[in-house]
Amino acid sequence: MIDLYRAAAAQCTSPVGSFVNDQVAYFTFVHCAETDEQAMRNGAAAAAAWYTVTALRFFNAAAEFAATMQRHQDILATGGDGLTGEFLRAEVDAAPTEAQLVIGRIIQGEDVPEDEVFEVLSAQQSLIVGSPDTCRKKLRAYADLGIDRLMCLQQIGPIGADEVMTSIRLIGELIPEFDRS
Repeated sequence: MIDLYRAAAAQCTSPVGSFVNDQVAYFTFVHCAETDEQAMRNGAAAAAAWYTVTALRFFNAAAEFAATMQRHQDILATGGDGLTGEFLRAEVDAAPTEAQLVIGRIIQGEDVPEDEVFEVLSAQQSLIVGSPDTCRKKLRAYADLGIDRLMCLQQIGPIGADEVMTSIRLIGELIPEFDRS
């Protein structure tokens, strides 16, 4: 998608503004702590789950999301190995991810253990959560995709002000590694 955007921007001869902005920004939840375990204890998992569930509810998509997850699970569990099962499973584009299943459980009111939420959600590349080394790897993935600007949501959920300031400092220490100038 970034390559398509940059190719289209390069061909633009009549920009809406005074110049063509060919930069790509991405918005995500970020929490950096001294260790992955500290990030979890700071409430990063609960914050990430809250953010995701709130976004789904805000856009009136929570019920449909939960229903879709249930439909996918039902289809994948039916029909056995025969032609019927093969036909039904073909209706599902892809099996739900572990993260989608956990979010679906939370939306349905299940009290999912925080360590499970942290493990599943921190495995997602879309969230930058963990130690400086963990965050560095995730930041590198964004840089390698061609993301020019990362907009970081750091203060949500149960994460305290001191932990937020530590996260900002730790992420700030990593930023020079990604300077392309």
